Amino acid sequence: MNSRLHKTPLFISHRGDTVSFPENTLEAFLSAFEKRADGVELDVHLHNGEIIVVNNFLFDRNKKYPSLKDILKKIHSKGRIEIEIKEFDTKILQQLKEILNNFPQTDLELTTSEIPLAPYIKDAFPKIPLGVIFHDFFFQEWMTPELVQQKLIGWGKLAKANRLHISLKILEQFGQGILVDKLHSAGFVVHSHVFNTEERNNDFKKISEWDIDQCTFDSIDILNLRNT
Repeated sequence: MNSRLHKTPLFISHRGDTVSFPENTLEAFLSAFEKRADGVELDVHLHNGEIIVVNNFLFDRNKKYPSLKDILKKIHSKGRIEIEIKEFDTKILQQLKEILNNFPQTDLELTTSEIPLAPYIKDAFPKIPLGVIFHDFFFQEWMTPELVQQKLIGWGKLAKANRLHISLKILEQFGQGILVDKLHSAGFVVHSHVFNTEERNNDFKKISEWDIDQCTFDSIDILNLRNT
C-alpha cells in the first residue's frame, strides 16, 4: 500500500520564511504562506507554564518568545502546520491538548526527535498524524539496507508514528526509492529535508524521483523550482 498524501510532494517551510524574517516568528510564517508554501514547521517548548515557539533547547530564558496559541490564531487555516515538540517529558502534552482543541479543523502534524516521547504524544493525540524524526547518527556504515529498513519500520511502529522523517543522505545511502517504497508498503508517509546548499537542485529532484511525500526546506526561494 502506498500511503502518499499527495501526487506531488508537500513543501513545508522550515521555521517559516527565514530569508525575510527571524525564524519561528509570526512574520516568517505568514510570509511563507504568502509565497505559497504548503505548510510551515515550528518548534515548541514548555517554559514558565506557557508553550512558546522557539527552536534551540538552550534558548535565552530572559527573552520573550511568541506563544503557540497566538501563532495558531493567525495561521491555523492557511495550510499544514508541523509542530515539533522539543521536550524530554510529558508535561507539555496536557496544555498542548487544550490549545489544539481550539483548532479542530487545522491540518496538523506533531513531530519529535525524542523517540521515547513519541508513544505518549500519540496516546494524547490519537487523531493527529505523528512524525518521528530520525537523526543520521542512528544509522551506521556497517548496516545493510535491509537492516536499516527493519530499524525504520520497527522503531516507527514502536513509536506509534504515522510519518517518518529521514534525511536524503540516509535515504540515498540505504536504498533510495526502493527504501521509500518499502516504508510506504509498511504504511508510513515519508518526509525528508532540502537544505540550502549547492546540492539543493539535485535534492529537489530526488524528492520527486523517489516518491517522497513531503519535505521541509530552508530557503523560501526553493519554491521556484516547482515551476521549472
